[in-house]
Amino acid sequence: MLQSGEVKSVIVDGVKGPLYMLSGTDINIDIADEVFILSPFDTLNVFRARLKDFFDFDYQIECFVPAPKRKFGYFSLPILSGERFIARMDAKADRKQKTLIIHNIHFEPVEIDKKTIDTFIQNLKEFILFNKCRDVIFKKSNNNDLLRSISKEFSDH
Repeated sequence: MLQSGEVKSVIVDGVKGPLYMLSGTDINIDIADEVFILSPFDTLNVFRARLKDFFDFDYQIECFVPAPKRKFGYFSLPILSGERFIARMDAKADRKQKTLIIHNIHFEPVEIDKKTIDTFIQNLKEFILFNKCRDVIFKKSNNNDLLRSISKEFSDH
């Protein structure tokens, strides 16, 4: 495909190659300011080495890790904002009580502005409804200031 010109070799600073892309593909990509709460099984998370190379994000689903060795939680969900991961959230829906329990929200060591937090809050509200819940309980976080800022938006529930 290289010889026929269907694909071309590319270099991404800091990422081991070889890397390829379709010829004629525009490499000027606009990154949205959206925030996504991803499943551990999202295709972005499948190739852990690439996730580490491209995003400097070391992710592992910990449901198969013995409880004493877990760092982030049984089923932590990666949270992506634009082109960087900002947090991981270990959440479980208590369907009988219609409550989303966030056991742990671990914020990554990156700058997170108010707009990003506001977008995350809106997506978390949608995530709560998607899981057929009405309320949310926050258990712990590694950043209590951000947790307070987020949880106050849910205090009227």
